Amino acid sequence: MALSVLLSLSLTGGAFADSASDLAPGALTSPPPVEAEFVPFAALNANLYLSHGSSTIRQAGSNQVQVTARTYAYQTVNSVGVNYNLQRWTGTEWINIASFSDSVSSRSSYDGLRTWSVSPGYYYRAHTVHWVNHGGTYESATYYTNSVLIPL
Repeated sequence: MALSVLLSLSLTGGAFADSASDLAPGALTSPPPVEAEFVPFAALNANLYLSHGSSTIRQAGSNQVQVTARTYAYQTVNSVGVNYNLQRWTGTEWINIASFSDSVSSRSSYDGLRTWSVSPGYYYRAHTVHWVNHGGTYESATYYTNSVLIPL
C-alpha cells in the first residue's frame, strides 16, 4: 500500500510540471526537455567536401545571446558558411525568432559569431546549418546547441 501511495504521488507530481515551483529562478517557462545528444556529422563520410562543424550558445550580456559557429571542409572550396537560426522555448515547443546567414569564399573553414538581443525569462538555443558549396556540389548538415536561460 505504501508503494501505491508513493507511485500515485510521483505520478501526480508530473501533472504540475508548469507550476511556479518547477521554474528556475528568473524563468518564465519550464525548462526544455533534455534531448539525446545529437551527433550531426556522424553520417557525413559520403560527403566530398563537408568535413564537420559545431556551434555553441552563451549569454553575452544581460539581454543578449551569442552563437559561435564553425564549419570545416576537407579542402579549399568555393564557399563555406553557416545559416544561424535562433530559437526560443515557449514552454511547449521551440520557435524560430531570428535568422542570419554568413559565409566566406575560397577557404577550407568558416569561423563566425552572431549576437542577438533577446527577451529575458526564456530559454534559447541555436539551430545551425553548416554547409559548403564547391564546383556545383552543395553539402550541408544540421546542428542544435544546448539551451541557455536568460534570466529576468
